[in-house]
Amino acid sequence: MSIPLPPLKALKVFEAAVRTKSLTVAANELHITHSAVSQQIKLLEEYFGQPLFIRRPRGVEATEAALLFYGEVRASLDRIAIAAEQLTFAGKNRIVRVITAPSVAMRWLIPRLSQFQIDNPRIEIRVATTVSENFEDMKDPFDVVLWRNPLERSGFDCVRFLDDVSAPLASPHFLELHPISKPQDLLQTSLIHLAARADSWQQWFQAAGVPVRKKIPGTSYEHFFLSLQAASTDLGVAIGTLALVDDDLAHDRLRQLFPEFVIHGQGFHILHRRLDNTGSNGNALKTFIAWLMQMGQASAYRG
Repeated sequence: MSIPLPPLKALKVFEAAVRTKSLTVAANELHITHSAVSQQIKLLEEYFGQPLFIRRPRGVEATEAALLFYGEVRASLDRIAIAAEQLTFAGKNRIVRVITAPSVAMRWLIPRLSQFQIDNPRIEIRVATTVSENFEDMKDPFDVVLWRNPLERSGFDCVRFLDDVSAPLASPHFLELHPISKPQDLLQTSLIHLAARADSWQQWFQAAGVPVRKKIPGTSYEHFFLSLQAASTDLGVAIGTLALVDDDLAHDRLRQLFPEFVIHGQGFHILHRRLDNTGSNGNALKTFIAWLMQMGQASAYRG
């Protein structure tokens, strides 16, 4: 005897409403009316015999029980979407969907992808970027997340693949104009800060044994690649992740100062869909993860 299922159309509406916390936004996303969303939610609440949302002045909030149910619904819809995509592309290219931060995509992943595609022409890598690690808010399913710290998600495994080592960086021309012979000299020059890692300079000076004030003067940039561009165009000294600037260092666009003093982070990690839960796309995902691990090893810190 088959197990009865709740109304499937209502489940898709439920998923969108929980994720967006708004019946209006869910309606716009699904291209239906606000009334239709309310009707589907009501239908589901009648099916379960309990309320699923708490109405708030600026939206809705899922109940505790609904949130637990949402996790299973979201995972199931992801699996259906992946299975449908695999059926559509059966015998064609395998697809691996990747989410990462813009800096990792631009400075590490994309420059290396061409050789992977040459070696694996039947595997298509689709890259999307985000600045938030709240991946439950992502509308589309994904197979791999590349992130600066360990992550957890049901149905996924996490493994470290790339060293996270940061150090002061400056252009050769800037160093000609501003001779720097010891770490203390950096306090007398233009320092470039990254808003997302506001304490990086404090950490580096601590590693170098240089006492500093809590607030270190300098110019702050919102994104990593903007801080690197500022350093490359002689605006000052930035703290940069070495794995993301290896090409700049190799071509002498940037130089690392005081290699004996660096900041060690937790490392970049791969959060990937569990390999026993990937169906016919499993070999493509295995191939891509193995390649990421190989590339990470090639970029390992040698200090």
